[in-house]
Amino acid sequence: MKLSVLINNFNYARYLGQCIDSVLSQDYPDFEVVVVDDGSTDDSHQIIAAYGDRIVPVLKANGGQASSFNAGFAAASGDILFLLDADDAFLPGKLARIAEIYDRNEIDWCFDRVTTNESDPPPAELKVTLFDKRETLRKGGFPSLPVPTSGLSFRRSLLSQILPMSVATDVVLSDNYIKFAAAYLGRGAIIETPLTFQRIHASNRYTGTTRAKTLRPRIMIATGLELARRYDELQTLGKSLVAGGIAETTSLLKLRKEARNTVAGGPFGDDAATEVALMAARKRLGNMLRRGQS
Repeated sequence: MKLSVLINNFNYARYLGQCIDSVLSQDYPDFEVVVVDDGSTDDSHQIIAAYGDRIVPVLKANGGQASSFNAGFAAASGDILFLLDADDAFLPGKLARIAEIYDRNEIDWCFDRVTTNESDPPPAELKVTLFDKRETLRKGGFPSLPVPTSGLSFRRSLLSQILPMSVATDVVLSDNYIKFAAAYLGRGAIIETPLTFQRIHASNRYTGTTRAKTLRPRIMIATGLELARRYDELQTLGKSLVAGGIAETTSLLKLRKEARNTVAGGPFGDDAATEVALMAARKRLGNMLRRGQS
């Protein structure tokens, strides 16, 4: 069984080498490392070139994280595919241990928890929970899937039903769509003991940032719209996500409006583009409801 690790990178040159090395040092016998660079302007290209034929490089114009997922999937040849952000790293032994879980269980995806402590050793034993919430999702429910991009892996047969996905700038449409789609399409497992290191730093695009509060409703709306567009049985879930994102946005807009006289550049400051996008989302939700997609 061949494994593929899809690393997505945008201006993370200072972390990229450590990320790639964490995969190349894995003890599994048959795997490839696909590094997708999403139009970086730092030293990422030089770092990628230094690895030669030890990795599969994919150099593309900037198009957002979703476009990197699509490009990595198109270039990969493995039976099981792993996602990895370029500022994170795999703990030693991760590939072999997850491959064994796929071998022993009839599962389509496997998500492992992450640690934010770089010095944490790999766990001696794994706590694995089998997970099948397909009916919950069909009924519009929200199963808990608190695992970031770098903890996600999938069988190729499943991921081919999810990717390629629609693209969006930044991280507005990214791993949340993939996780919900995977849980809807197949049976999986969650490893409760971390096998991945997630780096928290000042340049994170979402986790631990001040942008998270304004990005969250945009992510909910974009994810809901894509799920409803792609899968007929997820209309209810998609509508709920969009409605929840709009509700969160409305609360934020009220706060901004109250403070508009003290914010430079008008009532929304630099967030005007966000508000335009959200108005468009409201219109699209209305169209969905008028077409009876509920």
